[in-house]
Amino acid sequence: MEVKLSIRISFGVLLALYLGTGIAAISVGGYFIHTEENSRRSIIVTKNVIALLFVAGAYIILNALVGIIAGLSPLSRKRWLQAYVWLIVIIMFVETGVGIWLWLRTLDIDDLYGHNWRYLWSDSFKRTFQDSAQCCGYLGPLDGPVMASPSCLLPSDRAFGCMTSVQKYAQSYLTYIYTGVFVLVFLSLGAMISGMILMIVRNDEERWRWTRANAIFRSMNYDTPDSTITDKHRKGTPNQSP
Repeated sequence: MEVKLSIRISFGVLLALYLGTGIAAISVGGYFIHTEENSRRSIIVTKNVIALLFVAGAYIILNALVGIIAGLSPLSRKRWLQAYVWLIVIIMFVETGVGIWLWLRTLDIDDLYGHNWRYLWSDSFKRTFQDSAQCCGYLGPLDGPVMASPSCLLPSDRAFGCMTSVQKYAQSYLTYIYTGVFVLVFLSLGAMISGMILMIVRNDEERWRWTRANAIFRSMNYDTPDSTITDKHRKGTPNQSP
């Protein structure tokens, strides 16, 4: 009895996909790190988000390396396999927490971006929205406008706020983020399940080998008589004369 090839192939494929998510996270973080400070995507992809991508990617890659070491010899590297599964469990909790946090932020998106527009974002940053959407201010021309923008030079009855533009842009990025988190959780779950299956199979294999070894040892003891008993029996048997 040995670990089936199909189980090891499934484990390897899901492990490779899991490793790919870590590489993708670092690649995306490297792409966004070159984002200009005044770029509109900074309202979603902040420096903290980029740092989180790098940390998550490095964690997943190290976790996958543990899985590779365990998968090369699962019978002799039980603790490596256990560590691989538990590390995935940890990252899944983190991913789920991040997803819930992002969802909670979207419940109050009006007040969130309204506050950022009025008190946190620079004029140059707000102007990128005003110029791209031909709007002025957040709710209207009187709500934190950047008057240097051409759209704020229009008559007040023709000018409108940038709230809708900001929300649509944020929602478009949040859709990609939700999809990425969902894919990451799904692949992490698949990698964890494949690791658990491999652990169960290798435990059954180990148990079967111990049972077989004990059975062989017992059969050898049963077939080999005790020499001391045999010698005493021979000495206690009188010689019979013909």
